[in-house]
Amino acid sequence: MAAATGAFVYLLAVVAGHMVPDSTGAGTRAAGTGGSAGHLVDASRAAGPSGGDQAAALEAAIRAVLTTDEAASTGVAVMTPGGEWLGGLNPDLPGYAASTFKLAILLEAERRVSAGVLSYTDRIPVTDEARAEDLGTIDRLPVAPDGTVSLGEALEAMITFSDNASAVALLRFLGPGEIDASLRALGAERFSVNDPGLPTTARDLAFVLAAIARGDGMSAAQRDHALELLTAQEVRAGIPAALDGMPGVLRVGNKTGTWPGATRDVAFVQTERGAYVIAVMAEGDWNWELVRRVARAVHDQLTVR
Repeated sequence: MAAATGAFVYLLAVVAGHMVPDSTGAGTRAAGTGGSAGHLVDASRAAGPSGGDQAAALEAAIRAVLTTDEAASTGVAVMTPGGEWLGGLNPDLPGYAASTFKLAILLEAERRVSAGVLSYTDRIPVTDEARAEDLGTIDRLPVAPDGTVSLGEALEAMITFSDNASAVALLRFLGPGEIDASLRALGAERFSVNDPGLPTTARDLAFVLAAIARGDGMSAAQRDHALELLTAQEVRAGIPAALDGMPGVLRVGNKTGTWPGATRDVAFVQTERGAYVIAVMAEGDWNWELVRRVARAVHDQLTVR
């Protein structure tokens, strides 16, 4: 019990110092219309190491749990929901997004609902093109007799069980070019859903999830809806498995992406006193063990003073 209490005290002290933006929710990217990131952030800030020292320590901690080959091929980015850079490893190493591209679609859809352009009840056609991308989950998609699903149903399927048919339907409905334009405005320089290769970097993935976490361009209701979907995401073998149940950790929501030779996981980690976003892009088939090593190393470094 004493050890657990001590770890909890460390967490409160350090999260307050390193993992929260200022009280406006503003960081290096524009704040959302929903105010600060609500339950995800605390407005307090304590003194801590300089940004450069912290980033160097974080990179060293990540390298310490990876082999030389793993360190050369793994991309990691860690930042606050406000977009403040905390550190990482090879954050701009390009790679295939796999299903993490669905985060860009989620952000765009929630913003349009917030703007009143769309509603969760709007019907989205599930085209033959979308059906052709199914990898075995389309039976869980509640397609109506007219071949449509609601926007809300499509978002839930796309995020919680990573359904591809709903993702492609939403991508065509929202427009890949428009989504890419939003990514560029956000600061995600290489991430593209308009490129069939779905390129991205760990930094870009962290930018997008940080924008979702703080409600960039969306109301508090849409921000919370998106975070609830990410918390309900069914594949939790990576970052959530490493952190769930740790002292002071309240919630971990994530989106994974897997493909032969590629394992991706992006998560927001909500704690008693603040939150951070972490993106891990690893090589290997369903390489969750590496992702867990990195996630735990990052969390330990951020919570040990």
